[in-house]
Amino acid sequence: MSQLEEFATLPNSVPERHKHIDEPLCLVHHHPGYMRIKANIFIEPVPTDVNSAVTAAQATAEAVPGFRSWSHNPKTGSVVIEYDPGLLEADDLLKHIAKSVGLRDVVMLSKRKMNREELVNTFLDAVQDVNQVVSHLTGERADLREVVPAALAAVSVISFVLNKDRGRLPQWSSALYRSYRVFMQWHRREVRSRERVGRKKDESGNDQ
Repeated sequence: MSQLEEFATLPNSVPERHKHIDEPLCLVHHHPGYMRIKANIFIEPVPTDVNSAVTAAQATAEAVPGFRSWSHNPKTGSVVIEYDPGLLEADDLLKHIAKSVGLRDVVMLSKRKMNREELVNTFLDAVQDVNQVVSHLTGERADLREVVPAALAAVSVISFVLNKDRGRLPQWSSALYRSYRVFMQWHRREVRSRERVGRKKDESGNDQ
C-alpha cells in the first residue's frame, strides 16, 4: 500500500467527496518536483458548490507528506503544484486529487488530440512555467522580459565581433534591433508611465 493509499484510509483525512463529474483531471506539464494540472471545475467565477472543489483539492494535496506549494489560476483553471519527489509519487497524488473532487480520471493532455484553444493555452502555460523558473533563478529580480532582450543584445555583440565569421548568427544590427523591440514591447506600460512623468515635469518647468 502506497503512502497516499494509507493516507486515504484515515478518517476525516480528506474533505467530503463531491459527486462524480464527467471530466478528467488533465496533467499539462510535469517534471520531478513540479507539475501543472488543469480542469474546468477549477475555473472561476463559478457556482459556490464548484468553488468548494478547488478548496477540497488543495486541502487534499496540502495534507499529504511531501507537498510543498499550490498555485491556482482561476481564469484558466490550471494549478501549479510543487512537491518533494523523494517523498511523494506524482501519479498517486493526481489520482487522489481527482478522486477527492469527483473527477473521473487523470489524463496526460499531450496524449489526446487538443483543439486550438487547448494548444494555445498549453503553449502559454509552458511559457509561464519557464518565466517562473527564470524569475526564481534570478531571485525575483528579472524574468523573460529582461532575459530575452539581454540574450539578443549579447548575440548582437558576438555577431559584431565575429563579423563575417559569425556563421548562422544573425546580423548584429538585426539582433540589436530585435532586442530593442522586444524590450520596449514587453515594458510598454513602464515606458509610457515614464513618458507621462517626463511630460509633466516639462510642463511644470515651462509654467515656472
